[in-house]
Amino acid sequence: MNHRIDRVNSELKKSIMEIIRRLKDPRITSMVSVLEVDTSRDLETAKVYVSCYGGNAEETLAALENCSGFIWRELRNEYRALRTVPRLNFLLDTSMQYGEKIDAILEGLKKNGAD
Repeated sequence: MNHRIDRVNSELKKSIMEIIRRLKDPRITSMVSVLEVDTSRDLETAKVYVSCYGGNAEETLAALENCSGFIWRELRNEYRALRTVPRLNFLLDTSMQYGEKIDAILEGLKKNGAD
């Protein structure tokens, strides 16, 4: 991976997290954590993987998508040195739920194997 893209991803992650903390949208009912930002090589788009704890995750994700223009403008003001600030696509990261499901399956197999 390109070192510049890695730096951009890291900086965007920090900034997006800070902007989300400042949002006062009543539809954001979950605690939101930005897990990863994956920016395209041309810096046109970025996938923002978020995890939502408590509340309604789908409603929170929809609110973030709705606020993406505001978040983009805040980033554009913060990163004037970048020629373009990528457009943001928010995605719900389900890896924790997937991991819990796999753990439950493995635990079930372990219990059945002990019998």
